[in-house]
Parts: sequence; C-alpha cells; structure tokens
Amino acid sequence: MTAAELLGMAQAEGVVLALSGGRLTWKADHQPPAELLAGIKAHRLEIVAALRVANDAQPASSEPRRNAWTITRGGKPICTMVGEPSTRTEALAEARWCWPDADILEN
Repeated sequence: MTAAELLGMAQAEGVVLALSGGRLTWKADHQPPAELLAGIKAHRLEIVAALRVANDAQPASSEPRRNAWTITRGGKPICTMVGEPSTRTEALAEARWCWPDADILEN
C-alpha cells in the first residue's frame, strides 16, 4: 500500500492526518480500523513527506499566528490551547473538534 492510498483510505474513513510540530497526528470521532493504523505506522515517513509537500503548496494565510489561544464555552474561559503557532481560524477548528460550541477569546 502506498502513502497516497493510505491518505485516501484515511479520508474515506473520516480520519484527519496532520503534521503537528513535525509529528504525524490523526483525529477521528471513532477508532479507525486496525489495518489503517498499521498502514499509517508502516508508511509514516512517506505520509509525513506527502503532507509537507501538500502544506507547502497551500498559500500562506494573512491571519496572524499565535502559540496560545483561550478557548471559551458559553462566554466563559475553559482552557488555554498552547502549541505550534496557528491562526484564529485554525485554533477555532481545533477547539471545535473537541467542543462543537467552543469559541476563541479575543485578546
């Protein structure tokens, strides 16, 4: 199985593969099939390379990037998300993956 085939399988299964600080991560609302996870593990370096190429092909965002964002629910802060620099749009998508009603506190 190739990295491209695994990326297609992951997408069809609803698994989002991404790079976070140079590391390959996955997110899904369910446990992916063992065959898919084994394939991802076996072809990790190829998948990382493919994702880097894809990321480099995307135009840079004009939104400012920050390392920390305060996540709110119902207008009240619940946590601070800290990590790789991200735009507000990216941070909000990440927060809403965990909490669909989340918002980002504007500082």
